[in-house]
Amino acid sequence: MRVLETCVYARDIGAARDFYVEVMGLKCFVFKPPRQAFFDAGDGVFLVFNPDETRGDEKLPPHGADGSGHVCFRIGADEIDDWRTTFEEAGLEVHEATWPKGESLYVYDPAGNLVEVAPATIWGK
Repeated sequence: MRVLETCVYARDIGAARDFYVEVMGLKCFVFKPPRQAFFDAGDGVFLVFNPDETRGDEKLPPHGADGSGHVCFRIGADEIDDWRTTFEEAGLEVHEATWPKGESLYVYDPAGNLVEVAPATIWGK
């Protein structure tokens, strides 16, 4: 079993799209403000929904969240320094964590979601 899709919520879909394209380097393949932006994330997809739009959904089960969500993007262990530089050059405050089997970097997206990059080794994979 693998994760096919995961999502975070943001009310400003344009700001979210800009962050995930310009900072995270993801390709946006669906952009329908004010409701959603979808991104190619390797074997899966990463979704950003506006909770004000999805809570009243009638075609799908209503959903949404407030507050900081969390997503972790898998990177190679040798990429951690490059990501630190990318985040710093974007003017983001970088938080670091050292785990028994690797290191993670954390930043916040414009909606306040916690975005992590880490090698799969942190989970022994």
